[in-house]
Amino acid sequence: MNFTTKQLPKSTIEITVELSPEEMQGDLQKAALRLSQETTVPGFRPGKAPYDEVMSRFGAARIWEEAAQSAVPRIFTQIVKQDGLETIGSPAIDVVKLAPDNPFVFKATVAVLPRITLGDYATIKLEQKPMEIKDTQVDKVIGDLRKMQTKEAAVAREIGRTDKALVDMSMSLDSVPLEGGATKDHAIYMDEEYYIPGLKEQLIGLKKGDAKEFQLQFPKEHYQKMIAGKDVDFKITVKDVFELQRPPLDDEFAKKLGPVDIAGLRVLIQKNLQAEAEQKEAERQEIELLEKVLERTKFSDIPELLVNEETIKMLHEFEENVARQGMDFTEYLKKIGKTRDELRLDFAPEAVKRVKVALAARQIAQEKNITIDDSDVAAEVTRMLELYKDQPGMQEQIKSEAAREYLRGVLRNRKVIKWLRDNLEPSAK
Repeated sequence: MNFTTKQLPKSTIEITVELSPEEMQGDLQKAALRLSQETTVPGFRPGKAPYDEVMSRFGAARIWEEAAQSAVPRIFTQIVKQDGLETIGSPAIDVVKLAPDNPFVFKATVAVLPRITLGDYATIKLEQKPMEIKDTQVDKVIGDLRKMQTKEAAVAREIGRTDKALVDMSMSLDSVPLEGGATKDHAIYMDEEYYIPGLKEQLIGLKKGDAKEFQLQFPKEHYQKMIAGKDVDFKITVKDVFELQRPPLDDEFAKKLGPVDIAGLRVLIQKNLQAEAEQKEAERQEIELLEKVLERTKFSDIPELLVNEETIKMLHEFEENVARQGMDFTEYLKKIGKTRDELRLDFAPEAVKRVKVALAARQIAQEKNITIDDSDVAAEVTRMLELYKDQPGMQEQIKSEAAREYLRGVLRNRKVIKWLRDNLEPSAK
């Protein structure tokens, strides 16, 4: 076997391979066997036809084509191991010459890991932000808990500032109805913020059956640029008025949530908010730490393959998030006026950063001998399976080898972050 390796831009290499007919014999024999198993050769049981009979039945060119299918991955893997190449993803294969009884020549183009030079990250300094929980934060949570236990009662009176109004509403701009601007049985909670300033104030004093027309300016930051900051005409008809009956803020209310009294409820909420704040601060510091590691790390060209794969993954994550909010992704794209490809392009800068973080963490793990045992991966798989025990489809994904490798990377990154934090200079933490 003869092969040459050529460096291409953006951490890509091209491997040109030439195999003699003699070196192809093993693959040719296996190819003939597969063909005889898949298609009957008259006079022979499946898989029992001699090579010459298979050649007579299918032709030499067909056997060589079939042989190339197994020879390419076998030889490519052999070269990668032999030269210690750290390839990424699957290679692009270009057959240069494939003819019976002639050397088989092909090219494999594949991305390789870029060269990474780590800097001095021991002197990184992390900002510690205060995490004081204020009484107003506790009050807000209690208010939200009361809202969750609210009862509604239809009332035959004017809309008040603590009611819920059910309305039919239509919007138009310059006498042209807005797309999606007509809605029926639209609920407006008078004691909560509404995305159009001033709309709630227009409802005060109206009662069931009343209609009203008025004009309001849309927020300048509204996602629909066509109406952002514009004066929009509204037509509203009140369908119903509901009085919101929230439970009194007393010890009985607290007991339904676990604590014996309001004081105990406030303490519990304060502890939960404190734990949440500490978790968010730890996550913020991790992001800051990784960004400062990147500032001190030098990379050669990042393979486009890695960036493309990351943008695809980010788009998939974003699509799932939109779906969880009950929105159709195609409709969402129409509303923001972008295609899937344009959205992927928007993700590219963040995708590059994610790829660099993963590569830097991998390099640190190698240099500091930070490893993940199979038992660690197995434990994480078990935890994930329990987390998604009611989702069979998700469980199948978690059991896949690709998912195991992904979890191995996640666990490795956690260990790397812990190592970085543990090894910062005391004054830098």
